[in-house]
Amino acid sequence: MAVSELNEDTQDQICDILENLQQIEKLKNKDIRILLDKVVRKYGGKVVNK
Repeated sequence: MAVSELNEDTQDQICDILENLQQIEKLKNKDIRILLDKVVRKYGGKVVNK
């Protein structure tokens, strides 16, 4: 299934927010994964650590 333009835009916005948080709040990748995991679990997902 192809990603719609809206989804691509949403993904870009999420990436921008995470990059800003990383720079402003000095968050580490581990912190970002924890935040993402907290969000996606509400929708039945899970962030994997590869």
